[in-house]
Amino acid sequence: MNYIFSSGLPRSGTALLSKALYESNQASVAVGPNVEIYRFLRNKLIRKYGSLSLKKKNKDFSPFQDYFGSDENQELLKLVLNGNLNEKFDKKEWKLFLHKSQTRRDHDSEDLIKYFSNLKADSFKKIILNLIKIIKKKRKLRKTKKNKKSYYGFHESWNICFLKSLAHSFPKAKFFVVIRDPRSVYASLSKNAEKRPELRVQLLSFCRQFRKYIILSNYFLSLPIFKKRFMIIKFEDLVTSPNQYLKKICKFLQINFNKNMVDPGKYYDFVTKKNWIPHSAFNSKFPKLNNNPIHKWKNYLTKYEVKTIEFLCQKEMQSINYRPKYDIKKKDISNIFKFLKQDYNKKANWRTDLQNFSKDKSIETFRYKFLEGKIKKKNEIFKKSFLFDDNSLSCLKSHYHLQRKNV
Repeated sequence: MNYIFSSGLPRSGTALLSKALYESNQASVAVGPNVEIYRFLRNKLIRKYGSLSLKKKNKDFSPFQDYFGSDENQELLKLVLNGNLNEKFDKKEWKLFLHKSQTRRDHDSEDLIKYFSNLKADSFKKIILNLIKIIKKKRKLRKTKKNKKSYYGFHESWNICFLKSLAHSFPKAKFFVVIRDPRSVYASLSKNAEKRPELRVQLLSFCRQFRKYIILSNYFLSLPIFKKRFMIIKFEDLVTSPNQYLKKICKFLQINFNKNMVDPGKYYDFVTKKNWIPHSAFNSKFPKLNNNPIHKWKNYLTKYEVKTIEFLCQKEMQSINYRPKYDIKKKDISNIFKFLKQDYNKKANWRTDLQNFSKDKSIETFRYKFLEGKIKKKNEIFKKSFLFDDNSLSCLKSHYHLQRKNV
């Protein structure tokens, strides 16, 4: 059996990709089955290796950080990137872990929850292996010819933080990171929050999370351990040229392309036991794969929502060929920060900021000035703004350019 792990921001098209892959009859990927594995692992790493200041700052059930803005965030990034899945799982935490795993709201893989008691193990790697065993048993691939390669695995947004650990623990596994235009993702999240305010996401935190995915993907592509094992999937390319792109994905996995992969009418939903119905925030229907959803943000987001996203994510967006709608001028900057402050002070459950707008503003101001060439020298704020010493994103640009050329 071969393993597959994917990651991406919510509302990035990962459910669509997992359904398409299942139709190959050679890959079964569960979406969001158990995020608590990584939350408990993060907490274990902090308790065991973290500084006193990091231990004080971390809250056990807080969202995963974006790693920008502070020394503690930088320390946490190093801990998770160098984490080991063979870390022992504390038996005393089992009941709490199981409770949190089973009671999570809006679970994408509800059909697997009742089997979570089988996850119990003495290390995080073994818990992950037990999860994959559950997926293999309950989401078994249709019968295929013998000797055909098959994959089982799962998608989690927090996989992104532990891909390096997964790569070491599963040396033959393959990895995907799904990227979607941040303006589209934010529009989708905001649309959902109209009916359910508890789903509202803070704009600054969202933009930093998008940047994290791009920057970490570039970092992973620079590591020898990910050679021929890592692929960026751009949602817009997938739905614009589904045949060509899915064939490219199949080639990467060394599996056969099936024509059902491009037919949403064939997709199966393990939760409802019926044909899959896409969960579009804008109630879009998908009788066939098309790129209609990628333009919804243009008529939904306000001018300053778009300007703010483009201002905060400009370099990362450009690395994967997302074109800005606006040419941000110097006179726009003060208005963008005013808008950002208004959003900053609104209630949001999803926020990973510093809880201090002046500090967050200084980080973003430094980042902007450095990208504009107004600051030439790297200083102690640099990593807090770009995560790593190298901010070129050259590995990601090269990877995506080659991918587009081949498609």
